[in-house]
Amino acid sequence: MTLVWMIQLAHASPEAALAQAITACATSPIHPLPTLSPDQRARLLAGEVVRTLDRRGDDEPSAAVGFALLRADRDALWIASQDPHTQVDPDLTEFVVEHLSGDRALWYGHIDLPRPLRDRQWVVESSNNHAMARATHDRCWEHAWTLDEGGLERIRPVVEAQHPRGITPTHLDESIYTPINRGSWFMAPLGDGRVLVAYQAATVVAGVIPDWLVNQLAMARLEDVLRSLEERAHTWASSHYVGDHPPVYGGQGAPIPPLGG
Repeated sequence: MTLVWMIQLAHASPEAALAQAITACATSPIHPLPTLSPDQRARLLAGEVVRTLDRRGDDEPSAAVGFALLRADRDALWIASQDPHTQVDPDLTEFVVEHLSGDRALWYGHIDLPRPLRDRQWVVESSNNHAMARATHDRCWEHAWTLDEGGLERIRPVVEAQHPRGITPTHLDESIYTPINRGSWFMAPLGDGRVLVAYQAATVVAGVIPDWLVNQLAMARLEDVLRSLEERAHTWASSHYVGDHPPVYGGQGAPIPPLGG
């Protein structure tokens, strides 16, 4: 952050610092966040994870959104969420298929569902929102992803040759490709050792699984996703992202320096 932001935060109340962080994260987002009520902001400041279902109209899927104030360094939280070696959700199999540029990548995801349901899979393109970082003087970072409708054929040669994380061509052939999958991470420091972190995901899985059930399951996982992120930032990121680890890029598009070692 710039020196001006740091000075402002040093003199701001927790309520004012949170309001500034929320305003920053509403600046040029790729996937906008819902507005929080005064009660939700108060619960955030009290240490709760605030969960909400963002209903965006009849023609748009709802997004499960979680907000938390996590006590960790933003760089460590970012590594814990973006490093290709991390595991954000233990119920999913995910991996980078191709690095398209410094902070743009093609990711494959797969979830194993109990029979007789068919497994689901997706390919998303992810990137950092440089425009937001510039507009907010590096105050808020957004990492967003959107479904690549033709992604399955793009990744097939990699899966056929390498079987990454146990995914084989059989998985590609037998799993249903989700028609909608998008989401984002937002992170903005408050200046008191806490970082506003927001995670959102909008998914339509198709088939016989109703959208309301998908939303319910996504909402149920939000607290675990955010609490485990904070734990990984303290216990994993600083020991993993060291030495000659390939760079992970911050929301402004610059490599994050090694955290230790």
